[in-house]
Amino acid sequence: MGYRMEDIVEVPGTISHRGGIIDIYPTTSDLPARLEFFGNTIDSIRLFDPLNQRSLRAVSSIAISPATELLTPLLSSQQELKSIADSINLTGCSPKVRQQFQQELAMLLNKQRPGNTQFYAPLFNKDSILNYLPQDALVILDEPMNIRLAIEDLDTKANELRADKIERGELPHNFPRPYFTWKELESKMRERQYLALTAWGATDTKQPHQLSFTPTPSYAGQIPVFIKKAKQLLKKKHRLILVSHQASRLSELLDEEDIIAPPPTEIEQIPPPGSLTLIQGSLAKGWVMNNDTHLFTDAEIFGFIKQRRLVKKRPVPRHKLFIDITPGDYAVHIEHGIARFTGVTTMSTDNTEKEYLVLQYANGDRLYVPTDQIDRVNRYIGAGDRPPVLSRLGTQEWTRTKQRAKESVESIAQELLALYAAREVVPGFASSRDTVWQQELE
Repeated sequence: MGYRMEDIVEVPGTISHRGGIIDIYPTTSDLPARLEFFGNTIDSIRLFDPLNQRSLRAVSSIAISPATELLTPLLSSQQELKSIADSINLTGCSPKVRQQFQQELAMLLNKQRPGNTQFYAPLFNKDSILNYLPQDALVILDEPMNIRLAIEDLDTKANELRADKIERGELPHNFPRPYFTWKELESKMRERQYLALTAWGATDTKQPHQLSFTPTPSYAGQIPVFIKKAKQLLKKKHRLILVSHQASRLSELLDEEDIIAPPPTEIEQIPPPGSLTLIQGSLAKGWVMNNDTHLFTDAEIFGFIKQRRLVKKRPVPRHKLFIDITPGDYAVHIEHGIARFTGVTTMSTDNTEKEYLVLQYANGDRLYVPTDQIDRVNRYIGAGDRPPVLSRLGTQEWTRTKQRAKESVESIAQELLALYAAREVVPGFASSRDTVWQQELE
């Protein structure tokens, strides 16, 4: 199933085996699982912490999904794999590249995974997402012309890179592309029912359907004005739908004005005319449809949308958790800038204890970085002995610093490219052979 054998299971997609115990970290699970066997029977299943390897709780079952999208080489017969490998023409490749292809294809024939397994995905994966949709599924294309232009731009750039690699002998000329062209996708799309959304008219000869959508007015936090307008619309039997991050608070404000709108857990049918439906959630903007159905979001009601920051845990192997940094040293957080590392502390959240790196910024501000995000912190390395200036939290200072550094690097890269391009066209100077006197002097 594509899992990589390791001594210690610390990251998704790994597995270890010692005696009658198997540790596995499913790619769809937040925690790895430890399976203890009694003979050929599973005696217990326990989830454990990948940081300290300690068991957390017992479970009755776990779902183990494939660790890679490329399972065909592991499931195909030897004859099928050999036929695919023999179809690759390596005659135009350089000797070094040809040898590398032969070694990696041999690994696939032996049902082993080379380091760059996904590179060989085009040899086996022939389906698109359309093949996994039900036959009666409705495919919605938002601005098909923009999608087509984006795919054609990708195809043009990929073909230039492909031609360059083939010319240098780094890629077989008949190696398949890892993507579908617009022409291939369009032909598959025609076989299904689809809805094309365009701003300026239809993209083909089919008769377009005009959707009557207009933007909703913004009340910019003027809640009394908004509630007054909502009452007027309800009297006219208009349908109101409110999608807000602050649905509970909004429900209380509406209740004070005799508008009962408790946030439902789900909507099973279209709300009736003259009703107000309040939903917990977030959308970018609202609209008015057919002049009788109004969708309001936080953008129209409060004048802003609270962006929820999703911090994805990044499990990293244990050997990467130790960084060469001690309390008092300067550190750099990839998102917040330069700070002074003051130490490690333990805090309790949601009945669980976690360790945090404490970073001190300018004006005494502190940032607590969970140890599972330690890969975002590095030791500060600067020129000279002068201490760096600490960054300020809550400002765009660090973003501007990174932008200036990026522009400086791009400028240097352009100068180097121009320099080496000039060296390629300028004729060189051939020095004379060393004389006997020069050889003795050296």
